[in-house]
Amino acid sequence: MGNPNVPIGYRFSPSVEESLKVYLKRKILNQELPVDVIPNVDVYSCGNPRQIPFGEFKHGPDNEWQFFTNKRNENPIQTTSGRWEEIGDEEIQDGDDGSIGFMRELVFKYSHPEGKEKEKEWYIHEYRVTPANFTADELVGDNVQEKISNLVLCKVFCEEEIPPSKPPTNSSSDEEDIVDGANP
Repeated sequence: MGNPNVPIGYRFSPSVEESLKVYLKRKILNQELPVDVIPNVDVYSCGNPRQIPFGEFKHGPDNEWQFFTNKRNENPIQTTSGRWEEIGDEEIQDGDDGSIGFMRELVFKYSHPEGKEKEKEWYIHEYRVTPANFTADELVGDNVQEKISNLVLCKVFCEEEIPPSKPPTNSSSDEEDIVDGANP
């Protein structure tokens, strides 16, 4: 993913239908995306949600991040700090087009007692597209069937306000620290 040329103040927030029919479908078909801002991140391999590299997705609403990742079929999905548990799975309809995909909702549950107060802090909406969205020609080649089964678009949400990460500075001079708002 390159550095997309997006306008200042741009917020990437496509509808569910656009997420499925435009972004996920085009990603599966190796086609150019309208705006290339969704990174590939193995969300489920992170030990806990705070370890997801949120800085990779820079153009969305506060406390919402989007990633392409590989689907995990197990429930719950175990991590080193807890587990992602499915709390819902619904079919997504698009008017006369019928079923265009599915959305599986997961919540993160911490394994350790000190995480109890954060039980419902982190959510994932995992979107997967149905083969019915593809023409017969599109379903041939490039392992499209495998990608339909394995590639998902995840929207990660956090109920708690997560402060944006500051970019690292290359100098540690007192003048730069003051400009950045830090006390020397």
